[in-house]
Amino acid sequence: MHSRSRPLKWPLIWGVIAAAYFVSGRLCISASAHVADVSWILYVPAGISLTAALLGGSRVWPGVLLGEFAVNFTSGQPAFASLLMATGNTLEAALAGWWFKDRLGRRLEFDRMAEIVAFLLAVALILQPLSTAFGITALKLAGNVPAGSIGATASAWYASNLFAELMFAPAVLAWLRWPKPANDSASRRELLALGVLTLTVGAFGPGRWAPPGFPLPVALFFAIPLLVWAAIRFVPSVAVTVGATLGLFAFDAMLAHSGAGATSRADDVVYLNVFMGVCLATGLFLSAAMGQERRHKAEQAELIIKLKSASDQVKRLEEFVTFCAWTGRVRWNEQWVSVEKFLQDRYNVSISHGISEDALSVLRARSGAGGREN
Repeated sequence: MHSRSRPLKWPLIWGVIAAAYFVSGRLCISASAHVADVSWILYVPAGISLTAALLGGSRVWPGVLLGEFAVNFTSGQPAFASLLMATGNTLEAALAGWWFKDRLGRRLEFDRMAEIVAFLLAVALILQPLSTAFGITALKLAGNVPAGSIGATASAWYASNLFAELMFAPAVLAWLRWPKPANDSASRRELLALGVLTLTVGAFGPGRWAPPGFPLPVALFFAIPLLVWAAIRFVPSVAVTVGATLGLFAFDAMLAHSGAGATSRADDVVYLNVFMGVCLATGLFLSAAMGQERRHKAEQAELIIKLKSASDQVKRLEEFVTFCAWTGRVRWNEQWVSVEKFLQDRYNVSISHGISEDALSVLRARSGAGGREN
């Protein structure tokens, strides 16, 4: 039965990815239509695609291809443009899956500084530019991008995909790795306090309930301490989540046309990009730094235990025990003691006495010989 169900595994996964991609993509497009003056929207399917690639490797690409094509085609894009845009997003997912899952033989845990740097550089400088190039080319060929707005459209495409990927993929993988951030009542209370402060700062700092005229960059002065607190006191999943939460508050404020920010919509977009980028990147770097330090401490503690065990073994091997050939006693602490006392003092071994079969045979033989002589 297992062999029959196994071939259905990946088609089922592709179907789930495609369905989640399509539903979230249509919702994003609907939200963009309701805020027509905002050309920047978190494209959630990009986050789903990257998360799936980091978890399942490059083999997730058919689900991404089907989902992206369906989103674009049902949005009124021509078939060739829809296929070209889907190809770009599919290549990004396949390359990310090969780079960070297939090649390493494991999934990212976002607790190594080298992994974070490689991940950010790959996504920001290689993978997402590749997807953006395909998407803008498709829109241009379909005649849906005016000549003077190619740069703005490309920037919006790049930012909407990039921040969705940085917001969802690290959070999902971090929580899969560390699902229990608090193990005792004291740490749970501290985590609750951190959560309440994060929501408060998010709502009244970068969020829609910020005081009028409160500049968004200033909100970083309130966000950074929360990120540091989360990284130092908890596992990486908490710091990543705090960064994503603060970024979502800022994004929600922009969609609501309120909250912190500048007076012009162009400045709003720039400040929002900076704020979300700083929050997400800081959360990732701090969580990686603290996670790496915790791993080093654990490895050092384990190494110390192994070295101590090896040292004790060497001492036991190097120890010479002197037996008296005539009395059978042992030289221990400058005294001649019985074997029983030596074993008890040196190795804490409890001693009991008995008689072996050989000794018993000798005693019986002697007893029989003595009886015959009498």
